[in-house]
Amino acid sequence: MAISCAGCGNELAPQQAAIPCPRCGSLDRNMTAEDGAALMDEKDRVAKYLATKHYEVEGGLSRIFRLTGAAELEVEPAEPIKLLEVNESTFSSGVRPLQFAPAPASGIPFPSVIVEVTPDEFAMIESEELKLPRGWKLGEELPKSLEEASGS
Repeated sequence: MAISCAGCGNELAPQQAAIPCPRCGSLDRNMTAEDGAALMDEKDRVAKYLATKHYEVEGGLSRIFRLTGAAELEVEPAEPIKLLEVNESTFSSGVRPLQFAPAPASGIPFPSVIVEVTPDEFAMIESEELKLPRGWKLGEELPKSLEEASGS
């Protein structure tokens, strides 16, 4: 995975992705992967990080799952990380994806989409009574902490 500043083209180390570019101060980034596997590994890492941060700030969250689309889209850097959050404190509103831009300064270099549902709505998704957007599938459940993610 190669990361460069979108403002000046300066090559950056992974640990520099979330801080201002040392050359021009920009937080905008360009990311390229030599292969789809490296990009997917990075998206998996960021999805787990994003999930742990949401667990920290959202009191009613009971579960978070990855949502996946077509494989040929998921390997694109512009394809968002998609999360389905089961929240006991939210109200029923169906499947309503909320889109967010990348936030490199917060350690999230990819766009993201969050779908928040109640436990009852989640049961309806599992039984396919409530549909996800076309082509999306329920993926792996994400851990509540990075320690769980790494198996510690």
